[in-house]
Amino acid sequence: MFASGSISPSLSWKRRVLLNLERAMEWTGMGTAYVKVRGIGGAIALMYHSIAPPELARWIDPGVRKTPEVFEEQMAFLARHRRPISLTQLLAELDRGETPPAGTVVVTFDDGYLDNLTVAAPILARYGIPATWYLPTGLIARGENPWIDRLYTAFETRTQNRLSLDLGSWDLADATQRSTAFQGLTEALIPATYGERERLMTRVIDRLQPVATPPRLILSWDEIRAALREFPNLEMGLHGTDHVDLSHSSPGVVRSQIEGCIADYRRELGRDPVHFAFPYNRHSTPARAMLRELGLRSAMGSGDDESIGLDTDRFAIARIDPPEERSLFRFYTSGAFPSLPKTILGRAA
Repeated sequence: MFASGSISPSLSWKRRVLLNLERAMEWTGMGTAYVKVRGIGGAIALMYHSIAPPELARWIDPGVRKTPEVFEEQMAFLARHRRPISLTQLLAELDRGETPPAGTVVVTFDDGYLDNLTVAAPILARYGIPATWYLPTGLIARGENPWIDRLYTAFETRTQNRLSLDLGSWDLADATQRSTAFQGLTEALIPATYGERERLMTRVIDRLQPVATPPRLILSWDEIRAALREFPNLEMGLHGTDHVDLSHSSPGVVRSQIEGCIADYRRELGRDPVHFAFPYNRHSTPARAMLRELGLRSAMGSGDDESIGLDTDRFAIARIDPPEERSLFRFYTSGAFPSLPKTILGRAA
């Protein structure tokens, strides 16, 4: 989950330069030529969250959602021009010592949004694309919406513009202060424990007095079971129990979050889980070791290289947030990313 979208800070000049360079690599065909000449291989994992229909989009932070139109266009492109495979198939190929060919793509979804079933799954089925859904099992059991969307709705439907907390005081009628406040709250909520997070969210909502509450945005276990029956190309993974940052949590919290979601998964789906995604892509050496100890086979998390190959740590598989711009989406899934930009900029490929 990433809190960004309409209230993100502007891109830095370095980021703008890099994006323009990557666009040029796609427009000129440099990326395609580079892959062929260098014999580049490796898979890319895409990280989606919500694919909200118009009637639900108003409740979901723009930084974690794609429109159905953009998502369908991207899946159509993958089906025609790339090699979309399941995460399980990717791991099997790596186990055999096979480097995935350039253009291999794995599609994943975090946070268990209901629209993954109502909108994304039929699109995936239409194009024959497999996907992995990572489930925050405690949120699903409670029918609890992701905190980023509850915060976003509180800001968007507030009746009060003055927000004063221990973290600071802001006039939300001012766009700059509103952005600063949202970003500051996000930075405080990500590393918080579940209890700390809920207490801070309660204070924010009490002070802003929003006029609306989001409908249920998250899947139920019955809906997950129905999805597995109806869409055989789907596989389920784990995303912790309460979607807390496991990179700085105490060993006891890490174990309870991991063991708790494994127990939930086994009880509700009657099978053993094999895939995990670290909340916020944040992880630690003890957390990765614990997943291995408990029998899981992979974990998504921040890593040094988005290209997945034989040398990739199976418990720190990096993903990319798919850009909506067509040229960038094509470049990022071509096999030339991230090696070619690194080469041109003088860093190790």
